[in-house]
Amino acid sequence: MTTADSSAEETRQQPEKQVPEWSDIPRDIVERVIGYLNWTDRIRIRAVCKAWSTPNHHVPGISKVPWALKINYGEYRLLDPFSGEYIIKDSSIWKEYLVKHFARPCASAYGWILLRKSLFYLQTERLFLYSPFTTEVIKLPDIGVPLPVLPMHQVYAFSLNATSPKCVIFLLHLRRYKINIKLCSAGDHSWKSFEFNCGFDNPCGECAVNAVYAKGVFYCVFTGGQLGAFDVELEEWSILADHPLPGFPTISANLIASGADLWLLNRHVFQSFKLFKFDFSEMRWVYENNLNNRVLFIGTTSFSVAAVGVETSELADTIFCLDGPSYSVRRYGSTYRTSRESQLYRKCSEATEFGMVWIEIPSGGIWRANDLINAA
Repeated sequence: MTTADSSAEETRQQPEKQVPEWSDIPRDIVERVIGYLNWTDRIRIRAVCKAWSTPNHHVPGISKVPWALKINYGEYRLLDPFSGEYIIKDSSIWKEYLVKHFARPCASAYGWILLRKSLFYLQTERLFLYSPFTTEVIKLPDIGVPLPVLPMHQVYAFSLNATSPKCVIFLLHLRRYKINIKLCSAGDHSWKSFEFNCGFDNPCGECAVNAVYAKGVFYCVFTGGQLGAFDVELEEWSILADHPLPGFPTISANLIASGADLWLLNRHVFQSFKLFKFDFSEMRWVYENNLNNRVLFIGTTSFSVAAVGVETSELADTIFCLDGPSYSVRRYGSTYRTSRESQLYRKCSEATEFGMVWIEIPSGGIWRANDLINAA
């Protein structure tokens, strides 16, 4: 065998070098890198490796300020008050449901939106979940709605957060002195129904106004300011406050869950807003005369954000309301000091004017449809 032949044989016998996988990079290093990126770059880097696409609550958030979904000359856009707008390119499915079926947002949570379409002639309501970040749709079981129950008398909420893709959809209406609740999860083929005595001192004329989820409990406020709670795990309904509030009844009130706190904003078009905080020790609403350096984003689902940091502090003590008969930007309390000239203020005002729903940004990662459907 010649020298050349020997060299060729040795080359063939040498093991091929293993190309390192992206998933081999230590997770803590990946988290540190992602923490320095903006939202769009986070989406791109997570697309590189499947192992990086799993939401991780250890990754620091970019901003607590929610985004708004808006329509602009037939285009569907996500409005980020900090950096601009993003056009939803693959919006064919979204347009089919929103335009063709005239569906409307009724709740949002961690990057997903719950939409509904009422089919009065069939006494049926059609609901589905949609993510503008993945352009995926999850169809939910149709639900029968008795004719006396109008869509405005039924409230909607669902649970979803950064730590778990388990998603529970909650519907409630008050009919014939009974609380009717329906639950289902993404991927279910039917709804689970519950009926409870309402428990009000005087339920006549009352109806549900708004609902919100917080730490295993769905809270619901009624036209008189009464507050009820449904524990998902225990499947129990309880009345936390059964006495009407001053300034009620109202059909324009919003619950805001923020940490361990529960707030209620009572809105009138031609009157000042009134904010209440629920005192869980005394089981009653307490009037609040200022926002204590917070900013409220009011919609079908509402958010409370601490006005800290150089940019966000410019929004302190302001309410951006896109839900109701007309959009509104209001100052609240004597400590108001918002600069209306700031770019962030103008962007939030624009979102309030043209937005359909506020959306919590899934900065720790995006849950996909299969994550929600297959969640235990």
